Amino acid sequence: MRRTAQGWLGTGLAAAVVVAGAAFGAHAASAQADPQGTAAQDEADRILTTFVPPPGSTKAASRPDPLPPDLNGPPERTAASTRATSTAWYSTSATPAEVLSWLDTHPPTGSTPAGSGAASTGPAFEIFQYSTPHSSLIVTPETGAHGRTVIRLDAEVIWTPSRNPDSFVPGGAASVTVSTGSRSATSTDPAKVQRVTQLLNALTPPIGGFHSCPMDDGTHVLITLPGHAQADVRATGCGTVVLTVPGSPPRLFDGGRELLAEVDPLVGLTGQR
Repeated sequence: MRRTAQGWLGTGLAAAVVVAGAAFGAHAASAQADPQGTAAQDEADRILTTFVPPPGSTKAASRPDPLPPDLNGPPERTAASTRATSTAWYSTSATPAEVLSWLDTHPPTGSTPAGSGAASTGPAFEIFQYSTPHSSLIVTPETGAHGRTVIRLDAEVIWTPSRNPDSFVPGGAASVTVSTGSRSATSTDPAKVQRVTQLLNALTPPIGGFHSCPMDDGTHVLITLPGHAQADVRATGCGTVVLTVPGSPPRLFDGGRELLAEVDPLVGLTGQR
């Protein structure tokens, strides 16, 4: 069995997918270079400490050897390219079924049950999520050497890359125009122009990887701040935004549908696109 985590498709899933950011100027995406990645790694390490082991369990200082063959990797993983992971190991005299039963009444501290599963030939596992966005812990117990159960913990935190400084829209545009198909609306109200600028500057870079983009009918909406920025927004599907600021390469962002929900009423563009 496979599940999707926060909309990101796990390995082995067949679906309509896109690769975010492949043809546009890159945002920072290295965990070593991006403070978001560093914070995500710290959170993944912290999540491991929330596990409440069954009585009599022992935490292993390193990966057990020999290792049950089905614990060579996590039972599933997301396809996000910006993900921080951390792994820990325990051993216990409790059976795998008893470990899973223990989790029902003793979930990891601060977590919420998010599902369970088992591969066709692999061990059963439990999934927990946390208040930190896109964070989870998978607990997988399996019988190991000498009859003791080995518990594998896999913490994962998907992080959003930091936005490049040159992608921000400067203030001071004289107008904003929103157009789609044969319809267009323009506002010269300074407050409305400033609000659109703020909304464009609040967009976040996409999380690289593969994810589903359903119901994409190809509708585009163009937001233009003359001399300052132009945003090509996909009104359906994944709702991506290609934002171009003079002097910088086009960059890809998420949040197009939410952006249009605020911008359209501001300029008076209403009705069916």
